[in-house]
Amino acid sequence: MGVMAAERKQHPAWEEVSPEPVPLQDLFDLRDRIRTGDYRVEVIGGELVVSPIPVIWHEKVCQWLLLSFLEANEAKGWWGDTYGQIELPPTGDLIEPDFMILRDLSTLPDLESTRPLDRVLLTAEVISSSSIRRDRVVKPRACALAGIPLYLLVDRFTKPVTVSLYSEPGEDGYGEVTTVTAGEKLHLPAPFNLTLDTSSLPLPA
Repeated sequence: MGVMAAERKQHPAWEEVSPEPVPLQDLFDLRDRIRTGDYRVEVIGGELVVSPIPVIWHEKVCQWLLLSFLEANEAKGWWGDTYGQIELPPTGDLIEPDFMILRDLSTLPDLESTRPLDRVLLTAEVISSSSIRRDRVVKPRACALAGIPLYLLVDRFTKPVTVSLYSEPGEDGYGEVTTVTAGEKLHLPAPFNLTLDTSSLPLPA
């Protein structure tokens, strides 16, 4: 994982100086210019964050999420997305969730990589070793402030593995967090009104 922030200026050793933040537009422009290959590049908390290629288990969980919501998506004209990006105006973040569900599939713009924020019903993250704090703390708050109804988190760094659902977004973040151990059932409120059975969740070897 790489993080790019502001360049530090030279100051006397005794003088305490906070780094000057890089303007968000400069980060967006830099993100568009650099060659990232298969790496994920996000703007989070005023920093340009480059994440490494995920491990196989991470991708297995993304596929599990895609299949778990497939029936509901097909019935309601929604779409399970594993590649798009979202701009979050309240915090100025630009994120690429591991998985998200968008409503009104037939009206989504075909030739744009940034997904319309008002179509996002759920975002999900599968925690990696390089993203623990961002996925547990920073992204849930940013998604809540942007009004995304649900945030789902698969966490392999808890013992045992857990799945958490964040709901009721507000000015202080999500007002409700429900956590289950892998193998248990997790209820998702409206507009889903379904129960996610985590007994089929792939577990890391």
